[in-house]
Amino acid sequence: MTRTTPRRGSRSHSPVRRARSRAFLLALAAVGFLIGLFPFSPASAQDAKDTNTGPTVAINRVDATGGKVRVGGWVTGGAPSDLRLTVGGKSVTPESASLNSAAGRSSDVMVVLDNATALGNATVQLSKKALEPLMPGAGSVNNLGVISVGHAPTVEQGLTDSADAVRRSLIGVIPDGTSQTWAGVRRAAEMLEDGGPNSDGAVVLIAASPMGTSDGGVAAATSALQRAGVEFHVIGLEAGADLGELSQVVADTGGTFRVVANDEEIAGAVTDLSTLISGRFTVTTSDASTGKLTPLTLTLGKSKAEVAFVPGALRTGATALAPAVATGGGISGLFASPIFKWLAVLLIAGAAVTLFWTVVSLALPDETNLVERLEVYEDPYGEKVDRFEMPDESHATVPIIRKAVELTGDIANKRGLTERLEFKLEQANVPLRAAEGMFFAGASSLVLLLVVTFLTRNILTGILFAALAIAVPKVMLDMRVKRRKKAFVAQLPDMLTLLAGTLRAGYSISQGFESVSKEIPDPMGRELRRVVSEARLGRSLEEALESVAERMESDDFAWAVMAIRIQREVGGNLAELLLTVAETMTQRERLRRDVLTLTAEGRISAIIIGFLPPALAAVMYVMNPTYIKTLFSPGLGYMLIGLAMLAMGIGFAWMKKTVTIEV
Repeated sequence: MTRTTPRRGSRSHSPVRRARSRAFLLALAAVGFLIGLFPFSPASAQDAKDTNTGPTVAINRVDATGGKVRVGGWVTGGAPSDLRLTVGGKSVTPESASLNSAAGRSSDVMVVLDNATALGNATVQLSKKALEPLMPGAGSVNNLGVISVGHAPTVEQGLTDSADAVRRSLIGVIPDGTSQTWAGVRRAAEMLEDGGPNSDGAVVLIAASPMGTSDGGVAAATSALQRAGVEFHVIGLEAGADLGELSQVVADTGGTFRVVANDEEIAGAVTDLSTLISGRFTVTTSDASTGKLTPLTLTLGKSKAEVAFVPGALRTGATALAPAVATGGGISGLFASPIFKWLAVLLIAGAAVTLFWTVVSLALPDETNLVERLEVYEDPYGEKVDRFEMPDESHATVPIIRKAVELTGDIANKRGLTERLEFKLEQANVPLRAAEGMFFAGASSLVLLLVVTFLTRNILTGILFAALAIAVPKVMLDMRVKRRKKAFVAQLPDMLTLLAGTLRAGYSISQGFESVSKEIPDPMGRELRRVVSEARLGRSLEEALESVAERMESDDFAWAVMAIRIQREVGGNLAELLLTVAETMTQRERLRRDVLTLTAEGRISAIIIGFLPPALAAVMYVMNPTYIKTLFSPGLGYMLIGLAMLAMGIGFAWMKKTVTIEV
């Protein structure tokens, strides 16, 4: 009575293994859901519109000189008297808390209106119309002035309390030249510098476009704003100037930074800014500092503003007022970084999956252990053993990774993906199983997708890196296969010559292959040693040689095997036949190299012409970013890029076909 043993390929279909596979997938799905609860692209506090409909408070300035602490900022949806103040961790009752307008302070605003030609007439006209909430007499601004920065900074209207005068000055503002933004900002700050002690000055930049190269520079504008002690508010378009540079100036000088998607949103942004300006407040208290760097918190409802100040100093802007972070050296700073928090989320997710799988492994019995131990005593004869199911050394030594590799292999086998990859790995002589390769590539792709998405806040960038994690190993594997096959073909004439010499010396054909396999280097030597091993195990020599020809996809080697087969059937001088075949292959290789030499000019031309457009685009981007950025815009720009890439691909393929000659 013959007792059959379940094969390795069938064990994965047992109910217990299927239950484990489902449990593992459920664990991954649960962790993915938990990770998905975290926002991938959290909006910035500066460039996103505040969706909180409740009271809000922000701190823009802390003056701790003169023995008092005067906190300035903006409040909306509440009164300064409702603010709760905490200094140095202790609750403090303010000596005074009121709106600046109620205290008799004048709100003076200089608008820097960008009217560069690049914005277009519609944007300029909408920007002019959007200034209505800031007009004197509307409630938030006492005096208003306008400076246009197209072509050159031009004072259209100085500070005035007449709304009609401001409207008349705007009539002649039309698109003109290149924006001189920083020169205009510097001029506006200088006009507000002499406003007096009871003036609350602010510079408002609207619809910033790409800046010119002769506008005075960001450093001079920043110094002018700080010297004047005024706020800097920016309302910029997404496709406008260097928003990062503008945001940094706002952080250094104090103010707000708002990015709008299109010119139709400018009016709403100006209205919100007018509300913000009307909510300027000042809270005064005694110096309750507890050290050199003192934390300070203002709370209004659910809104909280936290800063840090130095007693005896004046600080303005988010950069100078950044709250203190308790650091105990480099490790504490690392723990406080956002990147570490996201990495911690990934580690926690991995730990959760590992714990879940461990519990499932302990709860469900693993009957495969007994089967694997009994296989030693099984009779392998008479049973066809698939080489993919034979036990081998696995690179996955961690149990959970090994089980994940097995699951990957089962899924790939069902879809017919394993056989082709196994063949490629065998061609490249890579000591890796197909299931391991697919698992590690998929795991790397998933990790890159999560990490890059978290770091860049862009899911498309994460997908791109994930695709590269899959494409790069495939390209490297194909390159290794191509290089190995090329080396194999180059060694073939020498191998045939050595084999003919052994036959002349009296060796048999099998002894000749064994002798040559020890003399010739890889990859030919390794393939011949495999032929010798298969022949010793009972496989015919011709079949073993034909499998080498199929594995290395070499027509030349197949012809040599055919010659050996025919000679062994009909007889003759095999040594002379092998020398003739070797000479023929040598002549064909010489002809092939002659063809490559003659077509070298065409191939180089194809490469240069193919890479010239992207190289030229990169150079233009470095030399003149404003000019080339127009092409990388949704709509017509993307369509032109797509058509250009399609035409380049067709042209490159055509030229490659022209210079490719089969020998």
